[in-house]
Amino acid sequence: MKVMKRDGTCVSFEITRIINAVNRAFQAIEGGSRYEASSRVATLVEAKAAGIEQMTVEEIQDLVIHFLKKTGYDQVAKAYTEYRETRDRERMRRGELYKISSSVIGVKDLDLLRENANLNGESFSGKMSRIGSEYAKWMATSFILPKPLNEAIKNGYVYVHDLDQYALGTTNCIFIPFGKLLEKGFNTGNGSVRSPQSIMTAMALVAIIFQSQQNSQFGGVSGNKIDWDLAPYVGKSFRKHFRKGLTYFSEGQGNQNEDISDMELYMDHDRLQERYPLTYKFAYEETVNETKQAAESLIHNLNTMSSRAGGQIPFTSLNYGMCTSTEGRLVSHALLDATMRGLGRGETPIFPQHIFQCKKGVNQEEGDPNYDLFLKAVECSSRRLYPNFVNVDATFNLPYYRPEDPDTIIATMGCRTRTISDRFGRNRLSGKGNLSFNTLNLVRLGIEHGIVMGQRKEPDMTGFYDSLDRYMKIAVEGLVHRYHIQARQPAKASDFMMREGVWEGGEKLAPEDEVAELIKHGTLALGFIGVAECMKALTGLHHGEDEGVRKMALDIVRRMRSYCDEMSEQYDLNISLFATPAEGLSGKFTKLDRAAFGTIPGVTDREYYTNSFHIPVYYPVAAFQKIQWEAPFHKLCNAGAISYVELDGNARQNTTAFRKIVQFALDQDIGYFSVNHPLDRCPVCDYEGIIGSACPQCGVEEGKVVFHRLRRVTGYLTGNYTERFNSAKQAEVRDRVKHQ
Repeated sequence: MKVMKRDGTCVSFEITRIINAVNRAFQAIEGGSRYEASSRVATLVEAKAAGIEQMTVEEIQDLVIHFLKKTGYDQVAKAYTEYRETRDRERMRRGELYKISSSVIGVKDLDLLRENANLNGESFSGKMSRIGSEYAKWMATSFILPKPLNEAIKNGYVYVHDLDQYALGTTNCIFIPFGKLLEKGFNTGNGSVRSPQSIMTAMALVAIIFQSQQNSQFGGVSGNKIDWDLAPYVGKSFRKHFRKGLTYFSEGQGNQNEDISDMELYMDHDRLQERYPLTYKFAYEETVNETKQAAESLIHNLNTMSSRAGGQIPFTSLNYGMCTSTEGRLVSHALLDATMRGLGRGETPIFPQHIFQCKKGVNQEEGDPNYDLFLKAVECSSRRLYPNFVNVDATFNLPYYRPEDPDTIIATMGCRTRTISDRFGRNRLSGKGNLSFNTLNLVRLGIEHGIVMGQRKEPDMTGFYDSLDRYMKIAVEGLVHRYHIQARQPAKASDFMMREGVWEGGEKLAPEDEVAELIKHGTLALGFIGVAECMKALTGLHHGEDEGVRKMALDIVRRMRSYCDEMSEQYDLNISLFATPAEGLSGKFTKLDRAAFGTIPGVTDREYYTNSFHIPVYYPVAAFQKIQWEAPFHKLCNAGAISYVELDGNARQNTTAFRKIVQFALDQDIGYFSVNHPLDRCPVCDYEGIIGSACPQCGVEEGKVVFHRLRRVTGYLTGNYTERFNSAKQAEVRDRVKHQ
């Protein structure tokens, strides 16, 4: 007979093992050996197991206890049970589950709890979530990941983002079709919601939809055209207020209850204003006020909706700025005004991430219908760091834009995700998202094949590209392996997302139907990090220091993009290149490489690697120059990229310069852009600006209070960065130089 051990291996049955274990139980009770009695119990067990091909250790132990009791040795059976439980506990202490729990409960390395800067990892719920996350990662690496990918992770060449979601088949992020959900109503699973009849209700439902959707996935949730989606409900509020005004004023033909159709109210505002001036003025002012209140309520909700473990709120983004209707413009104005006003004490809202969609002829020049909105967006960003700016006119975005379809206007997540292109023809945004992404450590490849270790005078580019091809293959095969796990999931696993058609077509699936035919429209992204340190390792200079090195860096990224395009054809999937947002990843590769290669100046001597293709944050360069150097990388990164510059604290005092920087970035074909500037807040007097060791307004010193220091990470904002950022991101923020 074979005995299956707890680790799954099988060994031959040995009766002596039972005799020795039972004898130890006799010794514990009677103080001496009882080999005869122990042998008799073991023989009974052996006889009971006769003819059975295989048993588990636990089944044999259960038989031992049964025969000890049957032969009158109840106390010995109890001692044997206690011995068994003690051994189990000792075995568990040596196992991964115990190590995982202990590392979180008695955490000494706080970076373990700070992988996500917008989550309080040190809270009870944050630690509970982390235990589950670390266990899921262990499961994935022990039993699920392809072997080459697992080895590449251990050796520091590849990083799998959100590894804890791998085995579950969860998807990453999505652009939500708010227009569809609001028009038809939806069900949260606990109750149905009717289509709203006012802008106040519509904006309240936007928050509920965000909250409901975030439980179906692990990444960000975004509205790609929220001004277009909410415009109809501004119209509904106006018509409601207009009818109410008719009861207040004796206008028209003496009949205050004159019947006016919705069509008239919607189509002929000039006629209405001329015929009913008092009613029209009342309805217009009431609608403006309601929209402003609704926007303020939405932003407060999205900043206080702690519906994830660790007090985390959903990672929400709102894209707007292109709708030129009176109703759509009012939505955009209201969102910007509410953001500038801030939260309860005037604090800068962390969420939603605001993204202003920039388009010549719509909002970029005087005379454009939404130019006033662009100016307000610049003012808002100079005060609140939001909105960021996405470039509809970029050469790689404009081909998808169709003026008659607002769903083709480029939009992004706050972190930089871009998913508009689709080899299956769905070249629009809402109803799909990114599925997962893996990131390459370019720096390690640069160290192994460059001049930095002193082993060669010229970089071994043949060896570098061979290694790059090898690890791109491993990373993409891992994405495809994960995709097949995601594709096999039943629709009911995503619940709200599929049932309500948040992912386009999901409402047509039965609960048990697999989602493969729907999620193929999403993207799989190959990411990269550390172009700057990679070039330093290869050549001795980074791409901000030398034009030739910059061309080499572009060639490397171009090769990665070509590979993604080839793999899209091979696998018939949307495989794209991602300029990785390095938040939780920041510092992980660095530690591995420093341990393997030592401290290398300009390469491994800092706590972090530079974000994607960015010029290093510590390198002094003019803002316009940084923009020009980074711009060519954007069109290569079809899964998304962001560039930003660092200004001093006077950004809000010079919005003209701020606007020129943004417009210059757009003209340089940058796809997604933002401007960083210090934003500190005193909790005593609510002063906002630059704060050193003491508040310049009330004089309170740091140490007596904790100043709220808001900073940008991966495209999102977070605060307080000294408490929520991991050590690597804190180091990066300290190193950031200001671009003149």
